[in-house]
Amino acid sequence: MTDRALVLLGFAALAVACVLAELTARRTQRCTAFGETLRSLLRSRVLRILTILVWAWLGWHFLAR
Repeated sequence: MTDRALVLLGFAALAVACVLAELTARRTQRCTAFGETLRSLLRSRVLRILTILVWAWLGWHFLAR
């Protein structure tokens, strides 16, 4: 298995885990769903800027080639 295939497999596993976590959150109501978490993050200006910076950092380090 090549490094590229391993990375793609890891991203696919992460995507499946995120979908399962979202479905579990909506079904059990024990934790917040992604939309609720994002809404609470975007309430204050400082957290909005921090969210954008973290998103940009992740994109630059993991998705740029």
